[in-house]
Amino acid sequence: MLRYDLYQNGLRFLSLVHPEWNVKLSFQHVLKSKVNLKNPKTFNEKICWLKLYDYPNNALVIRCADKVKVRDYVREKGLGDLLNEVYQVCDTPDEINFDTLPDEYVVKLNNDCGSTLICHKGTDIEKIKAKLNSLKRRKYFLDTAELHYSKIKPKIIVEKLLKGDNQAGVCDYKVYCFNGIPYYVMVCLDRQQGHTRFYYYDKQWNFLRVNIDGRQAPKNFNIPKPVYLDQMLKAAHTLSEDFKFVRTDFYIANNKLVFGELTFSPSAGMDEDIDGELDPLLSKHLVL
Repeated sequence: MLRYDLYQNGLRFLSLVHPEWNVKLSFQHVLKSKVNLKNPKTFNEKICWLKLYDYPNNALVIRCADKVKVRDYVREKGLGDLLNEVYQVCDTPDEINFDTLPDEYVVKLNNDCGSTLICHKGTDIEKIKAKLNSLKRRKYFLDTAELHYSKIKPKIIVEKLLKGDNQAGVCDYKVYCFNGIPYYVMVCLDRQQGHTRFYYYDKQWNFLRVNIDGRQAPKNFNIPKPVYLDQMLKAAHTLSEDFKFVRTDFYIANNKLVFGELTFSPSAGMDEDIDGELDPLLSKHLVL
């Protein structure tokens, strides 16, 4: 644990003094290879290049990476009906009015990844406040050198807890879009069970055995084509047309398509699942 903490602290320091060093060290540690930032070829390398040299000064990316401000962008695109219900937006945990909230809700930060806290009736409010304060102090962007997050004013979002239509939970879809064209849909299963599996489909809903879970799937494996696929792809096109690359994330909950977020640097450009056949499928569409 001490060794890991030292490694993480080292990465955070490198983000402050020389972000490229953070990326080079992290890439070698996670993907076991050197990152080519001068002439990036793989999808992960191109995402790393973007997060270092494009995103920190890209006003639209910064705006749309903000989970609060992106809602206005979605509305401007005529897709406000896809937004999840937000109960409160606050600057600090102490500003949250817990007395007015329903029995179930979600709390998260607007400028990081993975801070979502699911709350139920009886949840220890003081522990939630302490966790949020800890997350705000962490400064997520220092861990991953995703410097565009440093340009976002921290906010706390309290929103409706989405529920699935069956015991499998909420269906989670992530559409990979390049220059406004959606090409592939990643479906995330079993997120609620704590062991998420990822499967890729093209936009005609043909199953692609191009990643680890896809290759290991049973012979006749298939996920039913979502009823809202056409609506999802149309929305993905509209939301991605201003960007070289963006992953448009959606949920299907309560018989409705719901916008999740716009993701510009999946896994901070160090996605171990993008290898073999999947990498060229994605990297060929991303022209820097």
